[in-house]
Amino acid sequence: SSGINAEWPLRPGEIERLRLSKGVCEREFREYRAQVRSMLSRLKSGNEDIDSAENQIMSLTLMESKDSLVNGQYDNANVIIRVGEEEFIDIEDEFRAAVCSTPSYKSIRITTVEKQNAKKSSMLQNIFKARCNALRDPNLVMKLYYCGGKGGTLHRILRDGFLPKDMVPGDFGIGLYFTQNPIRAMQYSEPGLLLMCEVGIGMAESVLKIDQTRNRPPVGYDSILTGERDVDHIGIYSHQRHNELQYLVFDSKQAVPSYLVYFTI
Repeated sequence: SSGINAEWPLRPGEIERLRLSKGVCEREFREYRAQVRSMLSRLKSGNEDIDSAENQIMSLTLMESKDSLVNGQYDNANVIIRVGEEEFIDIEDEFRAAVCSTPSYKSIRITTVEKQNAKKSSMLQNIFKARCNALRDPNLVMKLYYCGGKGGTLHRILRDGFLPKDMVPGDFGIGLYFTQNPIRAMQYSEPGLLLMCEVGIGMAESVLKIDQTRNRPPVGYDSILTGERDVDHIGIYSHQRHNELQYLVFDSKQAVPSYLVYFTI
């Protein structure tokens, strides 16, 4: 070992950094391989089209990890927005305005807000904007709360963006569910956490009938708008209230995380 150190001297901290970077690359390569296998399987079964598969491959971040290992760094950490900063105050005002109309939530308090670092945010925004430009109505982008994350995935989604594996089955299909109502989103989220997102809605079709196998929007549309979750005996959501409506998108690039909000009640 002394001969190796003489030719390539490394301090203990550098060795640990390289070991961590190597582990990150190996993990992402395994995820990349699993996603490619999944896409091939869906293509063979007819559940995926070529364009969608190509778009998913373009969104994979394996090469970024390779570059990070070569450059000797892996800066992928989220950023904490400090209490009192203008950005924090804006998020807090928006959040409280949405929840404080419900008496039992008037005491809710935001304790921390996270966002992506600038490099990651720029990359995810470029992917998101490119996808939105392909929608039938590129200008219809909404700020919504993610209805998901109970499995402890919110930190990873904020850091890396939504991935095809984040598509979840629901009453109206397999995709990503969002709502304007943060209290509604709390029912599906990890306790004490909510993910605020930008979502490319495009042309949305209003859907009432349940179809848990749906994996794409109706022909001529980019997303669907669903009713509340109270179902009648024939499986139709017939009593829509505005704060119960949910939006469902079927492409992981059609949404981008903005902030992870920590709160107490």
